Amino acid sequence: MQIDTLDYNRVTFIAVPLLFYLPETNLGFGGASNLSLHWKYQDRSERPTQFTIGAAYTLNKQLLTYMAYNIYLPQEIIWFRGELGYYDYVYPYFGMGQNRAEENANFFSNYPRLNLDILYQIGDDIFVGLSYSFDDYEITDIDDSENLFGGIDLSGGITSGIGIAAVIDTRDVINYPKNGMLLDFVLQNNTDLVGATYDYYSFVTSVSKYLPIRSNVLAVNFNSINIFGDAPFYEMALYGGGKRSRGYVEGEYRASNSFALQAEYRFRFTKKLSRFGAVVFASAGQVFDRVDELSLSNSLPAVGGGIRFLLSREQNLNLRADIGIGKNGTQFYVTFGEAF
Repeated sequence: MQIDTLDYNRVTFIAVPLLFYLPETNLGFGGASNLSLHWKYQDRSERPTQFTIGAAYTLNKQLLTYMAYNIYLPQEIIWFRGELGYYDYVYPYFGMGQNRAEENANFFSNYPRLNLDILYQIGDDIFVGLSYSFDDYEITDIDDSENLFGGIDLSGGITSGIGIAAVIDTRDVINYPKNGMLLDFVLQNNTDLVGATYDYYSFVTSVSKYLPIRSNVLAVNFNSINIFGDAPFYEMALYGGGKRSRGYVEGEYRASNSFALQAEYRFRFTKKLSRFGAVVFASAGQVFDRVDELSLSNSLPAVGGGIRFLLSREQNLNLRADIGIGKNGTQFYVTFGEAF
Protein backbone atom coordinates (compact mmCIF):
# COMPACT_ATOMS: atom_id res chain seq x y z
CA MET A 1 0.00 0.00 0.00
CA GLN A 2 1.37 3.40 -0.96
CA ILE A 3 0.76 6.30 1.43
CA ASP A 4 0.81 9.70 -0.25
CA THR A 5 1.92 12.21 2.38
CA LEU A 6 2.72 15.06 -0.01
CA ASP A 7 0.34 17.37 -1.84
CA TYR A 8 2.41 19.04 -4.55
CA ASN A 9 0.18 22.12 -4.47
CA ARG A 10 1.68 22.71 -1.02
CA VAL A 11 5.30 22.66 -2.23
CA THR A 12 7.51 25.60 -3.16
CA PHE A 13 10.93 24.95 -4.71
CA ILE A 14 13.41 27.70 -5.57
CA ALA A 15 16.96 27.44 -6.94
CA VAL A 16 19.54 30.08 -7.77
CA PRO A 17 23.08 29.83 -9.23
CA LEU A 18 26.14 31.02 -7.30
CA LEU A 19 29.27 32.67 -8.69
CA PHE A 20 31.95 34.28 -6.52
CA TYR A 21 35.63 35.16 -6.35
CA LEU A 22 37.96 35.48 -3.36
CA PRO A 23 41.78 35.61 -3.40
CA GLU A 24 41.86 32.52 -1.15
CA THR A 25 39.47 30.50 -3.31
CA ASN A 26 39.94 31.70 -6.90
CA LEU A 27 36.72 31.49 -8.93
CA GLY A 28 33.89 29.63 -7.20
CA PHE A 29 30.58 28.44 -8.57
CA GLY A 30 27.61 26.34 -7.52
CA GLY A 31 23.99 26.68 -6.55
CA ALA A 32 21.57 27.00 -3.65
CA SER A 33 17.96 25.90 -3.32
CA ASN A 34 15.10 26.06 -0.87
CA LEU A 35 12.28 23.54 -0.57
CA SER A 36 9.28 24.54 1.57
CA LEU A 37 6.25 22.34 2.04
CA HIS A 38 3.24 21.46 4.14
CA TRP A 39 2.57 17.74 4.43
CA LYS A 40 -0.82 16.54 3.24
CA TYR A 41 -1.96 15.99 6.83
CA GLN A 42 -0.86 19.50 7.94
CA ASP A 43 -2.94 22.61 8.23
CA ARG A 44 -1.49 25.47 6.18
CA SER A 45 -1.45 27.63 9.30
CA GLU A 46 1.21 25.34 10.80
CA ARG A 47 4.93 25.97 10.36
CA PRO A 48 6.25 24.67 7.02
CA THR A 49 8.91 22.01 6.72
CA GLN A 50 11.94 23.50 4.97
CA PHE A 51 15.18 22.27 3.41
CA THR A 52 17.91 24.65 2.28
CA ILE A 53 20.50 22.88 0.13
CA GLY A 54 23.67 24.33 -1.33
CA ALA A 55 26.91 23.30 -2.98
CA ALA A 56 29.90 25.21 -4.32
CA TYR A 57 33.26 24.32 -5.84
CA THR A 58 36.28 26.56 -6.39
CA LEU A 59 39.13 26.43 -8.86
CA ASN A 60 41.43 25.90 -5.86
CA LYS A 61 39.68 22.53 -5.46
CA GLN A 62 37.65 23.53 -2.43
CA LEU A 63 34.18 22.13 -1.80
CA LEU A 64 31.22 23.19 0.33
CA THR A 65 28.03 21.13 0.59
CA TYR A 66 25.27 21.56 3.14
CA MET A 67 21.63 20.92 3.89
CA ALA A 68 19.90 22.87 6.65
CA TYR A 69 16.52 21.48 7.65
CA ASN A 70 13.44 22.16 9.78
CA ILE A 71 10.98 19.25 9.80
CA TYR A 72 7.64 19.48 11.62
CA LEU A 73 5.43 16.49 12.37
CA PRO A 74 1.60 16.79 12.61
CA GLN A 75 0.33 19.55 14.90
CA GLU A 76 4.00 20.47 15.38
CA ILE A 77 4.26 17.94 18.20
CA ILE A 78 7.86 17.13 17.23
CA TRP A 79 10.32 19.42 15.44
CA PHE A 80 13.60 18.23 13.91
CA ARG A 81 16.11 20.93 12.99
CA GLY A 82 19.80 20.98 12.12
CA GLU A 83 22.37 20.70 9.37
CA LEU A 84 24.20 18.05 7.35
CA GLY A 85 27.28 19.07 5.46
CA TYR A 86 30.80 18.51 4.26
CA TYR A 87 33.27 21.37 4.02
CA ASP A 88 36.73 21.53 2.44
CA TYR A 89 37.46 25.22 2.65
CA VAL A 90 39.72 28.08 3.77
CA TYR A 91 38.95 30.34 6.75
CA PRO A 92 40.59 33.61 7.86
CA TYR A 93 42.29 33.97 11.24
CA PHE A 94 42.96 37.40 12.78
CA GLY A 95 44.16 36.24 16.18
CA MET A 96 42.41 35.72 19.52
CA GLY A 97 40.52 38.18 21.69
CA GLN A 98 39.98 41.87 21.07
CA ASN A 99 43.34 42.50 19.36
CA ARG A 100 42.70 42.02 15.66
CA ALA A 101 45.74 41.63 13.41
CA GLU A 102 46.01 44.01 10.45
CA GLU A 103 46.85 41.14 8.09
CA ASN A 104 45.01 37.86 8.56
CA ALA A 105 46.35 34.36 8.28
CA ASN A 106 44.35 31.54 6.68
CA PHE A 107 43.78 27.96 7.67
CA PHE A 108 42.60 25.23 5.32
CA SER A 109 40.36 22.55 6.76
CA ASN A 110 37.93 19.80 5.91
CA TYR A 111 35.24 18.24 8.06
CA PRO A 112 31.86 16.52 7.92
CA ARG A 113 29.13 18.13 10.03
CA LEU A 114 25.98 16.86 11.72
CA ASN A 115 23.75 19.11 13.82
CA LEU A 116 20.46 17.75 15.15
CA ASP A 117 17.92 19.09 17.62
CA ILE A 118 14.86 16.97 18.46
CA LEU A 119 12.29 19.25 20.06
CA TYR A 120 8.97 18.32 21.64
CA GLN A 121 6.13 20.82 21.99
CA ILE A 122 5.20 21.05 25.67
CA GLY A 123 2.84 24.02 25.35
CA ASP A 124 1.60 26.57 22.85
CA ASP A 125 4.70 27.65 20.88
CA ILE A 126 7.07 26.18 23.52
CA PHE A 127 9.54 23.44 22.53
CA VAL A 128 12.20 21.60 24.54
CA GLY A 129 14.42 18.67 23.67
CA LEU A 130 17.83 17.20 22.97
CA SER A 131 20.61 18.85 20.99
CA TYR A 132 23.63 17.19 19.36
CA SER A 133 26.45 18.47 17.15
CA PHE A 134 29.40 16.71 15.49
CA ASP A 135 32.39 17.91 13.43
CA ASP A 136 35.46 15.82 12.58
CA TYR A 137 37.90 18.66 11.98
CA GLU A 138 41.16 18.26 10.07
CA ILE A 139 43.43 21.27 9.44
CA THR A 140 45.27 20.47 6.23
CA ASP A 141 47.38 23.63 5.75
CA ILE A 142 47.97 27.17 6.99
CA ASP A 143 49.07 30.41 5.34
CA ASP A 144 50.62 32.46 8.15
CA SER A 145 53.36 34.88 7.17
CA GLU A 146 52.79 36.93 10.37
CA ASN A 147 53.04 33.91 12.72
CA LEU A 148 49.56 34.54 14.15
CA PHE A 149 49.19 30.84 14.95
CA GLY A 150 52.16 30.82 17.32
CA GLY A 151 51.19 28.72 20.34
CA ILE A 152 47.84 27.63 18.84
CA ASP A 153 46.98 23.92 18.72
CA LEU A 154 46.48 23.05 15.04
CA SER A 155 45.94 19.32 15.48
CA GLY A 156 42.19 19.41 14.78
CA GLY A 157 39.94 16.78 16.30
CA ILE A 158 36.37 15.77 16.93
CA THR A 159 33.78 18.09 18.42
CA SER A 160 30.88 16.06 19.74
CA GLY A 161 28.46 17.94 21.95
CA ILE A 162 25.23 16.77 23.53
CA GLY A 163 22.82 18.83 25.56
CA ILE A 164 19.43 20.51 25.69
CA ALA A 165 17.60 23.07 23.60
CA ALA A 166 14.59 25.26 24.39
CA VAL A 167 12.61 27.44 22.00
CA ILE A 168 9.68 29.82 22.41
CA ASP A 169 8.34 30.82 18.99
CA THR A 170 5.32 33.12 18.71
CA ARG A 171 6.15 34.52 15.26
CA ASP A 172 3.16 34.97 12.99
CA VAL A 173 5.19 33.95 9.91
CA ILE A 174 8.43 31.96 9.91
CA ASN A 175 10.29 33.44 6.94
CA TYR A 176 9.23 37.10 7.26
CA PRO A 177 7.66 37.70 10.68
CA LYS A 178 5.77 40.91 11.34
CA ASN A 179 4.79 40.17 14.91
CA GLY A 180 5.81 37.93 17.80
CA MET A 181 9.13 36.78 19.18
CA LEU A 182 11.64 33.95 18.99
CA LEU A 183 13.70 32.83 22.00
CA ASP A 184 16.26 30.11 21.30
CA PHE A 185 18.66 28.58 23.83
CA VAL A 186 21.10 25.68 23.32
CA LEU A 187 23.45 24.28 25.98
CA GLN A 188 25.89 21.51 24.97
CA ASN A 189 28.66 19.58 26.67
CA ASN A 190 31.54 18.37 24.51
CA THR A 191 32.97 15.39 26.33
CA ASP A 192 34.92 12.21 25.60
CA LEU A 193 31.83 10.29 26.75
CA VAL A 194 30.38 11.04 23.30
CA GLY A 195 33.70 10.95 21.43
CA ALA A 196 34.87 14.58 21.70
CA THR A 197 38.57 15.41 21.55
CA TYR A 198 38.11 18.53 23.67
CA ASP A 199 36.18 19.00 26.91
CA TYR A 200 34.08 22.18 27.10
CA TYR A 201 30.56 23.59 27.37
CA SER A 202 28.90 25.95 24.90
CA PHE A 203 25.83 28.09 25.56
CA VAL A 204 24.19 29.81 22.57
CA THR A 205 21.39 32.34 22.97
CA SER A 206 19.27 34.22 20.44
CA VAL A 207 16.31 36.45 21.31
CA SER A 208 14.35 38.21 18.54
CA LYS A 209 11.34 40.52 18.70
CA TYR A 210 9.24 41.74 15.77
CA LEU A 211 7.12 44.90 15.89
CA PRO A 212 4.71 45.96 13.12
CA ILE A 213 4.92 49.65 12.17
CA ARG A 214 2.09 50.30 9.71
CA SER A 215 2.94 47.98 6.82
CA ASN A 216 6.61 47.75 7.82
CA VAL A 217 8.51 45.82 10.50
CA LEU A 218 11.06 46.68 13.16
CA ALA A 219 13.08 43.57 14.07
CA VAL A 220 15.44 43.48 17.07
CA ASN A 221 17.80 40.66 17.99
CA PHE A 222 20.22 39.86 20.81
CA ASN A 223 22.57 36.91 20.40
CA SER A 224 25.45 35.55 22.44
CA ILE A 225 27.88 32.63 22.55
CA ASN A 226 29.63 31.55 25.76
CA ILE A 227 32.37 28.92 25.88
CA PHE A 228 33.51 27.30 29.14
CA GLY A 229 36.48 24.95 29.14
CA ASP A 230 39.12 23.71 26.70
CA ALA A 231 37.64 24.53 23.27
CA PRO A 232 39.83 24.59 20.13
CA PHE A 233 40.36 27.98 18.48
CA TYR A 234 37.93 27.18 15.63
CA GLU A 235 35.09 26.46 18.10
CA MET A 236 35.47 29.65 20.14
CA ALA A 237 32.76 32.33 20.24
CA LEU A 238 33.02 33.95 16.81
CA TYR A 239 31.93 37.48 15.94
CA GLY A 240 30.71 38.38 12.48
CA GLY A 241 28.94 36.71 9.60
CA GLY A 242 25.73 37.05 7.65
CA LYS A 243 23.34 36.51 10.55
CA ARG A 244 24.85 37.69 13.83
CA SER A 245 26.75 40.91 13.04
CA ARG A 246 26.90 41.87 9.37
CA GLY A 247 29.89 44.06 8.52
CA TYR A 248 32.49 41.69 9.97
CA VAL A 249 34.00 38.51 8.57
CA GLU A 250 32.84 35.56 10.66
CA GLY A 251 35.72 34.84 13.02
CA GLU A 252 37.30 38.27 12.54
CA TYR A 253 37.13 38.34 16.34
CA ARG A 254 37.03 35.21 18.48
CA ALA A 255 37.19 34.73 22.24
CA SER A 256 35.49 32.79 25.04
CA ASN A 257 32.41 35.03 24.84
CA SER A 258 30.72 37.14 22.22
CA PHE A 259 27.46 39.05 22.00
CA ALA A 260 25.72 41.36 19.54
CA LEU A 261 22.60 43.52 19.56
CA GLN A 262 21.13 44.32 16.17
CA ALA A 263 18.09 46.18 14.90
CA GLU A 264 16.65 46.15 11.38
CA TYR A 265 13.85 48.16 9.78
CA ARG A 266 12.15 46.25 6.96
CA PHE A 267 9.79 47.61 4.35
CA ARG A 268 8.27 46.41 1.11
CA PHE A 269 7.43 48.43 -1.94
CA THR A 270 3.93 48.53 -3.41
CA LYS A 271 2.11 48.21 -6.73
CA LYS A 272 4.34 47.05 -9.61
CA LEU A 273 7.32 46.65 -7.28
CA SER A 274 5.43 44.61 -4.68
CA ARG A 275 7.94 41.76 -4.87
CA PHE A 276 10.76 44.10 -3.87
CA GLY A 277 11.68 45.45 -0.46
CA ALA A 278 14.57 46.98 1.42
CA VAL A 279 16.09 47.10 4.90
CA VAL A 280 18.41 49.26 6.94
CA PHE A 281 20.19 47.86 9.98
CA ALA A 282 22.68 48.62 12.72
CA SER A 283 24.46 46.44 15.25
CA ALA A 284 27.03 46.55 18.03
CA GLY A 285 28.68 43.96 20.23
CA GLN A 286 31.89 42.72 21.78
CA VAL A 287 34.08 39.70 22.36
CA PHE A 288 35.80 39.05 25.67
CA ASP A 289 37.51 36.44 27.79
CA ARG A 290 37.04 38.21 31.12
CA VAL A 291 34.24 40.49 32.28
CA ASP A 292 36.70 43.29 33.06
CA GLU A 293 37.52 43.47 29.31
CA LEU A 294 34.06 44.88 28.58
CA SER A 295 34.10 48.58 27.71
CA LEU A 296 32.57 50.96 25.19
CA SER A 297 35.97 51.42 23.57
CA ASN A 298 35.98 47.72 22.63
CA SER A 299 32.57 47.84 20.92
CA LEU A 300 32.25 46.55 17.36
CA PRO A 301 29.60 48.69 15.61
CA ALA A 302 28.23 48.20 12.11
CA VAL A 303 25.59 49.71 9.85
CA GLY A 304 24.20 48.64 6.53
CA GLY A 305 21.29 48.03 4.24
CA GLY A 306 19.99 45.68 1.64
CA ILE A 307 17.37 44.82 -0.93
CA ARG A 308 14.86 42.00 -0.94
CA PHE A 309 13.12 40.06 -3.70
CA LEU A 310 10.08 37.99 -2.76
CA LEU A 311 10.65 34.56 -4.25
CA SER A 312 7.49 32.94 -2.85
CA ARG A 313 4.34 34.79 -1.82
CA GLU A 314 2.91 31.67 -0.21
CA GLN A 315 5.98 31.03 1.96
CA ASN A 316 6.96 34.72 2.37
CA LEU A 317 10.51 33.75 1.41
CA ASN A 318 12.93 36.46 0.28
CA LEU A 319 16.20 36.44 -1.58
CA ARG A 320 18.31 38.97 0.31
CA ALA A 321 21.36 40.98 -0.69
CA ASP A 322 22.98 43.00 2.11
CA ILE A 323 25.98 45.25 2.53
CA GLY A 324 27.38 45.71 6.04
CA ILE A 325 29.99 48.28 7.02
CA GLY A 326 32.02 47.53 10.16
CA LYS A 327 34.95 49.33 11.74
CA ASN A 328 37.44 47.38 9.60
CA GLY A 329 35.73 47.26 6.22
CA THR A 330 32.72 46.28 4.15
CA GLN A 331 31.12 42.86 3.66
CA PHE A 332 28.51 41.62 1.16
CA TYR A 333 25.91 38.87 1.64
CA VAL A 334 23.50 37.11 -0.75
CA THR A 335 21.34 34.29 0.57
CA PHE A 336 17.80 33.03 1.30
CA GLY A 337 15.74 34.39 4.17
CA GLU A 338 16.27 37.12 6.73
CA ALA A 339 19.27 37.43 9.02
CA PHE A 340 17.02 36.82 12.05
